Amino acid sequence: MKHRPDSKITELIIHCTATPNGRWHTAEDIDRWHGERNFKRSPLLIGHNAPHMPHIGYHFVVLTSGAVQACRGLSEVGAHVRSHNLNSIGVCMVGTDQYTKDQWHALKVLLVGMKSRFKTLRIRGHQQINKDKTCPGFNVNAWLKDKMQVPDGHLLI
Repeated sequence: MKHRPDSKITELIIHCTATPNGRWHTAEDIDRWHGERNFKRSPLLIGHNAPHMPHIGYHFVVLTSGAVQACRGLSEVGAHVRSHNLNSIGVCMVGTDQYTKDQWHALKVLLVGMKSRFKTLRIRGHQQINKDKTCPGFNVNAWLKDKMQVPDGHLLI
């Protein structure tokens, strides 16, 4: 498998861990869960990008502290939405539908950075692609239209 060029990346898909809001989890936890589901990263593409996580399907995980854990490199195809992985970046928020102020800020900063790198990047929620999903627990289109302000009822206090 070859590295994916930037020109292939056209969308960013936001997910959630579907864990209790505010409960601490890390990308290593998600890696373990993905390993239990038989996700596998290509050892040839891992390189310096989180080599201790051989299963994680996301490129970034936004922790409850607001820290962003980098997982897969952007040139590595993700494993987060069937039929969209080849052209997308996967971002996972820890929680279900309420996130800390720091998480909301980190997500906004991450997305602004990705939009500056990938000018035509389309940002979507997992539920917009797979109607059986509720993740990331908020309406991504409405959030974007509202200039990435925290949606009512979705701030974890």
